[in-house]
Amino acid sequence: MASSYGYSLDRDAVAALLEGSERERRLLVDACERIAQFPFSTGDFAMRGEDGRDVQLLDVGDFVITFWSDHAISTVRILTIERV
Repeated sequence: MASSYGYSLDRDAVAALLEGSERERRLLVDACERIAQFPFSTGDFAMRGEDGRDVQLLDVGDFVITFWSDHAISTVRILTIERV
């Protein structure tokens, strides 16, 4: 069953996405779509965000995506995309 969750990118995540090559952008957009498809999944690591919320970190090749699922509004919040 497909998830009805969407996803949103914070400003920093959008900037990082736009800096990548076309191949990297496709990889990252695909990863964001997979996260939204399975919003109850965990990342490779978890940590406490600055606001006290638990966030997930997902390793995607040369990048780490930080996100949390806002189940109240069926949206995955992509906070950062960082090249590692």
